[in-house]
Amino acid sequence: MRSICNNTINPRVGIIMRSCNDIDVIKGTFEALRRQTFQNFELWNHDSSSSDGTLKVILANNNPGRVLINDPATYNPAKILNKAVSLCSAEILVFLNSDATPTSDTWLADLIAPLEDRLVAAVFGRQTARYDCRTLFVKDTERAFGDGSISAGWKHFFSMANSATRRSIAREYPFEPAVQYSEDIEWSLRLKKDGYRLAYVADAKACHSHNYSLRESYKRHYGEGKAEAYIFNREELNTSAVRYLMMPLVMEVGRDMLYSLKRLSLEGLLHSLPLRVAQKVGRWRGLRDGLAARATGGQHAV
Repeated sequence: MRSICNNTINPRVGIIMRSCNDIDVIKGTFEALRRQTFQNFELWNHDSSSSDGTLKVILANNNPGRVLINDPATYNPAKILNKAVSLCSAEILVFLNSDATPTSDTWLADLIAPLEDRLVAAVFGRQTARYDCRTLFVKDTERAFGDGSISAGWKHFFSMANSATRRSIAREYPFEPAVQYSEDIEWSLRLKKDGYRLAYVADAKACHSHNYSLRESYKRHYGEGKAEAYIFNREELNTSAVRYLMMPLVMEVGRDMLYSLKRLSLEGLLHSLPLRVAQKVGRWRGLRDGLAARATGGQHAV
């Protein structure tokens, strides 16, 4: 199989791809990279000891010298990202999860274009749901991304799964190992607070979604809630049970009902309450544990 990696000695772009058991989708991601109109890049793969054939696919599509294996038992996203940054010499770094498949041949060119403005420190592209995505996860993806108008009104939003920055920025602002979740939120918020701009590129689309179980949803939101206690100052958070848990729960279920009814989705209607309870309760408990750890100077990573 032909390698997708450009052979330029000093490529302008380094693509950093993280993976873990993504055999169902990673081939499509490699094919999408192969079709890009912008080909002046080299690829670095960081795989979490995949056991489903993902690593075999990676080795067939990249130089083995640019394939690194990490232990999922001790996986920390910030440490992996910081190591990846240290290995790349390209001026621009692109972060693309192996299960985030670009949907156009100009994805890479579109994604990195805003970085020509030196005031723009980082960019992130649009994510769209996969064909098998459950109704409410489709809704969540559309709300978070879409044309960017909804998430622009949120306290802060950024996603590393389909993103880019300059290497100089990534070296000056390393990722924070103290958080196991939301490392992209913590990192990009530091950039914004230091006066840099973040750009959302709706045209740089990548297909990326997950059908999380209730247990997985709880775990993820617990981790994100705990990370919020580290990332945001106390005055930046509405930490009361009413404002942080109950109101968001009621509002999200209401949006779910309207969205599902418009699409005649019984699955969405039935899924809403158990999903949102798992998410909101998990996030609330994570926040409380994170605040307690912060008050005692304890570890925030989960």
